[in-house]
Amino acid sequence: MAAHLVCLTNEGGVPLFSRSAGSAKPLAFAEQGMLYGVQMFAQNHGVTLQSTDTEEAKVVWRVFHDSIVLVLVRGDDGGSDVHANTLLDHIFQTMVMFLGLDSLTRLKNVERLRRELRVCYPVIDSLLEEGNTFDSLSETVEILSSVEGASLQEPLESFVTDCDSTFGCVHCNGRLLVATAKWWSLSGQEMMLLCRLVRSLPRNSASDIPVYLPHASPKVPHRLLSVHLLSGAVVSVLCLDVPTLSTVQSKLIESHWLPSFDTLKACINSPVTNIPKTVSIDPGILGFVAMSTDQHKCIASCELPIVRESIAERRPLTVEKRRRILSSFYRNTVGSIFPVIHSPERKDQSGERPLTFPHSAEETYMNGLDHKCYAICSKDARLFVIFSAAVPHHAVRSVSHQFLDSLRKLFTDIREKKS
Repeated sequence: MAAHLVCLTNEGGVPLFSRSAGSAKPLAFAEQGMLYGVQMFAQNHGVTLQSTDTEEAKVVWRVFHDSIVLVLVRGDDGGSDVHANTLLDHIFQTMVMFLGLDSLTRLKNVERLRRELRVCYPVIDSLLEEGNTFDSLSETVEILSSVEGASLQEPLESFVTDCDSTFGCVHCNGRLLVATAKWWSLSGQEMMLLCRLVRSLPRNSASDIPVYLPHASPKVPHRLLSVHLLSGAVVSVLCLDVPTLSTVQSKLIESHWLPSFDTLKACINSPVTNIPKTVSIDPGILGFVAMSTDQHKCIASCELPIVRESIAERRPLTVEKRRRILSSFYRNTVGSIFPVIHSPERKDQSGERPLTFPHSAEETYMNGLDHKCYAICSKDARLFVIFSAAVPHHAVRSVSHQFLDSLRKLFTDIREKKS
């Protein structure tokens, strides 16, 4: 989906940066000024401008700490404004993660701030493009489900301890594979943004990056040490002054991780379905996203193979179309039928659109010409599934519940395990 993002100072409307995604051309300076002018006109008249719709797009404004203005222009998919506001919150917290809250609320040198914000571009661009993951949309961290991954918990704990830290994890193929209990204690938004930062690092590299935790430590930086163990597998540690990156590379990596290289390779080569063989999948399921709402984890895949001579083979959908349909189904369900769950909890400043029903809906569905969608909202988990259109109507609900019961086993709460 094409999108524009404009970042300005709240006082004076000085442009800090603008980014575009999809097929959208960059906004001209006059267009950026017009977007700020409309917001400032409303503000001077005691009106808070939240959003507006045009024939083809939706425009959303957010002011953060009376200092930074973010304006998002994107195609209108009919979903609640809460999703656009969540995206803007992710973008602002990305800026906090790299620069710290004080740098964004006490603007002293705008030119210097404009230069420093460039380091945020890779993560911001990934948020605008959304890509193949559902983590930013659901405010969770996407995990890689791998049977072999559990055996990496022990070397990770030992490695993190020797790094004089309690915060550590391993990312594999852009998803969180295993982490310490303290890492799981971070908010869903923090884990998601750190995952996207690690995903943006150059392959086969090592880095030492100062980061602020947007909620746990927005004013005091930590060091994020990240080392590629293999192409596609990255171990990361949040620490303070010690150890140095050179010490980690020369003295700790080989001793802790060399015995686990075969396991890491097996995790990297995990099936794109992101479902272990122990979980049975109905052949009519084309894609899904499942969330543990209390643990802020999600597992998703739109690359489930079509079984030959199965009902899904009658009307096949491309992977990209499955992902687009599932994303649209999520946006049009959460915020209008299902309540929104933020991590960390916060009140959406735009005001969430009133739910369609006075009671709490627990299930909903949607039928299209070439697909069916079904969603379940329970106390501790949510599931959104896209089915082949050939799946009988009466079977969709029971298959969805059986599938969710199987997926619950993958959301083992690591925080309850002893370190």
